[in-house]
Amino acid sequence: MAHKKLKVGIIGVGGVAQAVHLAPWQELQSEGKVEFLGACDLIEERAQLAVNKFGAKKAYVDYNKMLEDDEYDIIDICTQNRGHCPIAVDALNSGANVIVEKPIAMNVAEAQKMIQTAKANKRKLMTAQNQRFESAYEQLKSEIDAGKLGQIYTASTRYLRRRGIPGWGKFHIAAESRGGPLIDIGVHFIDLCMWFLNFPKPLSTVGKVYRMFGDREDLCNGSWGFGYPLKEFDVEDYALAFVRLEGGISMIVETCWAANIRDEVNQITVLGDKAGISTNPAGLYGYSENALTHTGYDWLPEQKSHRMEIRHFAECVEKDLPVRVRPEESLRVQQIIDAIYQSSQENKEIVIKPI
Repeated sequence: MAHKKLKVGIIGVGGVAQAVHLAPWQELQSEGKVEFLGACDLIEERAQLAVNKFGAKKAYVDYNKMLEDDEYDIIDICTQNRGHCPIAVDALNSGANVIVEKPIAMNVAEAQKMIQTAKANKRKLMTAQNQRFESAYEQLKSEIDAGKLGQIYTASTRYLRRRGIPGWGKFHIAAESRGGPLIDIGVHFIDLCMWFLNFPKPLSTVGKVYRMFGDREDLCNGSWGFGYPLKEFDVEDYALAFVRLEGGISMIVETCWAANIRDEVNQITVLGDKAGISTNPAGLYGYSENALTHTGYDWLPEQKSHRMEIRHFAECVEKDLPVRVRPEESLRVQQIIDAIYQSSQENKEIVIKPI
């Protein structure tokens, strides 16, 4: 029996699609596993780029027309955050399985609508949280799942740029993205940290977000430069929060696009009573009766995490397997993000209602 090729389309052919999504689909097409049928972008030249350079069959500027023309097995959504929910709902209702760039949506209500639509149509929905497909983090996850940390009681996630405010796209506009670094890069590490913790229910948070640099005329943004009118910048550029989780676990979240620090920080720490892990460099830290111990990794497989997540999703659709990034997990991440923004606005601790 001939192998059925999955019919694939991509909606949104901007920076992230061109950098890390299009090539994996092209590779899968060259292997005979998918047909890369359609590419859609509001800017026609971008959609045509997917045809000319990455092997898509047809270019569109209207995603509804694209969905009408073919019956897709997979739709990959790489638009601004504002488009995630409505496009995903339409794609799922058309019968496609959906992989959507992070964050899953602008808010909890949108995420819930996407999940409900996926369930109603018996289709798969996965957020593209590529950090879970980094070999070092997979190794650390295996150490945690083997029980080597003992009783886990706290974790911290810090993703800080000295200067790195995006100078392209619409990351800086709340109506398009909801927020700044918290929902842009912070979402990566919140998801990864929660994955390490096996996704306990979030209970409450106290958080504060700040806009200190992005709309200043004297901003030095380093090599990131400028690509937006300053008056458009209406999101935060720094966020900090303390999150209470089920089981007595706590988590600290800190992330920014700009801060007056010496070096950029990229670190998750998870602490247990037997050992702890840190991500940069990846290692396991513990003790024996008369010694403090450290386990590092001299070699780990080199793999491109975005490539791995796309290949994973395609395989899950083909073989009807569960996805690694479950939409209910992305919903918990979104609950935390929403609560941090609410806490900052209302200047109080926010109890996160169970869903």
